[in-house]
Amino acid sequence: MTTEKQNAFMQGFRESKIIAICRGIAETEIVNVATALYEGGIRFMEVPFDQSKPETNKDTARKIALVREAMDGKMHVGAGTTVTEAQLKLAVDAGAEVIVAPNMDEAIITKTKEAGLISMPGCMTPSEMVRAYQLGADLIKLFPASVTTVKMIKEVLVPLSNLPLVCFGGVTADNFKEIMATGVIGVGVAGAVLKKDAIAAKDYATITALAKALSVQA
Repeated sequence: MTTEKQNAFMQGFRESKIIAICRGIAETEIVNVATALYEGGIRFMEVPFDQSKPETNKDTARKIALVREAMDGKMHVGAGTTVTEAQLKLAVDAGAEVIVAPNMDEAIITKTKEAGLISMPGCMTPSEMVRAYQLGADLIKLFPASVTTVKMIKEVLVPLSNLPLVCFGGVTADNFKEIMATGVIGVGVAGAVLKKDAIAAKDYATITALAKALSVQA
């Protein structure tokens, strides 16, 4: 990803503020889900690796490639739960634009930047956040945000207002504005939009409606 593309990615994310976490979605459904999200106003999504099933790593990469091709650049797609260099290489080869992780691994951040991609490591403490940013992380995933409080996020961002925090966990249409008011630049959502029963029933209209309920507030 060129610097120009990186800048466009970051500008787009700051504007749309939402990345959907498409975990456990079948290869046959991933493009339909991506389309439903797009129609609901969400422009960023991640397809996570499953650490309990390393044999599915190539399947995850294939999903990323499928969405990239089918959406023709309209949907920004990343690889989630990227914790090994082997997974990072698969994500790069698949065309992922952003590498998301639940942890702060210095090597993964460095190699992500060397590959020209957007880096979004997971951090919980101010020390992790600052170190990740120093290493070149473009976005910092506050994880797990569901066990923190709005007050805690505000307190962190008083002295560290320069950090581009993205809140993952516990985000809903009801608390979206309250969370954004803390100073984070975006959120990661899963269950609030990607209802398992709707996906199983191929009820893409529901996914689109839930996505729109969030995106209209961004």
